[in-house]
Amino acid sequence: MNEYTSPEFSSSALLTIDLQRDFVADIAGTSEVLPTVRRLTHAFRQAGRPIVHIVRLYLPDGSNADLCRRTLRDKVNPHSPGSQLADGLAPEGKLDPELLLAGHAQEIGPDEHILYKPRWSAFFRTRLLEHLAERAVSTVVVAGCNYPNCPRSTLVDATERDLRTVAVRDALSGWTADADRELPGMGIACLDTNEIIPALRSHAASSIDGLAADHRDRCAS
Repeated sequence: MNEYTSPEFSSSALLTIDLQRDFVADIAGTSEVLPTVRRLTHAFRQAGRPIVHIVRLYLPDGSNADLCRRTLRDKVNPHSPGSQLADGLAPEGKLDPELLLAGHAQEIGPDEHILYKPRWSAFFRTRLLEHLAERAVSTVVVAGCNYPNCPRSTLVDATERDLRTVAVRDALSGWTADADRELPGMGIACLDTNEIIPALRSHAASSIDGLAADHRDRCAS
């Protein structure tokens, strides 16, 4: 990491990838990382940082899925129980498939949204980059399911958009030793949740102290 790639947690956003009930049940290792992702989302909420839950929705005829996924017609169908976010990941509320499939972000909490992606990367044919830019986000922290596919595509695409990028090892199912070797070569930081949460809290505390100091200065003048 260097001055161009080191994470800036004071302007970071969390992206959770494909953490939906069908995938948690079916994809090896995903249920095991879910408690860690819950800790991470809680920390981002407490720090007042944006969260975007990226989801898939497969139409029953498979027409909106990747070619290699068009046989998965019984998974994450719109309005199905299996399409919903994993239990305990986000505030209560069902996905709004019509809104999401139209390309809009569904708000589910203070600066917490759901966004649908039609392919591997969360940046492909979505408004994610604009959504992050509107919030002056410089750093994306990526967690979820399943590292070799959608999270890896999202991480690489984030670097191509000049975002500082963090892969959360213990919050990504399918993590491999190869990832620890390969990703830093693209400027992607590989960190554990226990490294990220203290950094978030530190920056949140600094921001609160800064606001308090500004308030005191205004009052004094």
